[in-house]
Amino acid sequence: MRQRCRQFGQLSQNARNIYMKSFFILAAFSSFSLMTDNKTNLLCQKWHEVGVKSFNKEFKPIDKRGAETITFYNDGTFEKELYGTLHFKGHWLFSNDSTKLAFSITEMNGAAMKNNEPLTNKYATDSIIKLTKDTLIDGHLGYFGEKQIYGHDDIYYVREKSAKD
Repeated sequence: MRQRCRQFGQLSQNARNIYMKSFFILAAFSSFSLMTDNKTNLLCQKWHEVGVKSFNKEFKPIDKRGAETITFYNDGTFEKELYGTLHFKGHWLFSNDSTKLAFSITEMNGAAMKNNEPLTNKYATDSIIKLTKDTLIDGHLGYFGEKQIYGHDDIYYVREKSAKD
């Protein structure tokens, strides 16, 4: 009888360990999901370019006539306007760790673009340098200069204020 009580106690302890592990895994998954949801909510706004910091150079403000505007939507689509005359539509997604963005252009000035491959996380190359309620800094990766040094240009955006603000 005493041995059965010990076995029950062990099972009970094992059950508690399994419960605790399951709880922590669920909590970690939930917080990651909330973190991604929060980033999505922050990102899904209308953004206006205000400046650029080219690789190894100083920040330079952008003339409003040449600035781009990009609007991200919760359904994974975006619209982008360049120079007031070029209009793009496409899809976006976060990398697995939500630190980078991938883009796929599906339409330019109303004409459909041919996409050979579906958009996946492997195309997430734009680094999210900063993302707050009012600021987005997007790092465009590339090779720069004669020596082709790998780096990024930082594109600075401010959020368009809405009627709710």
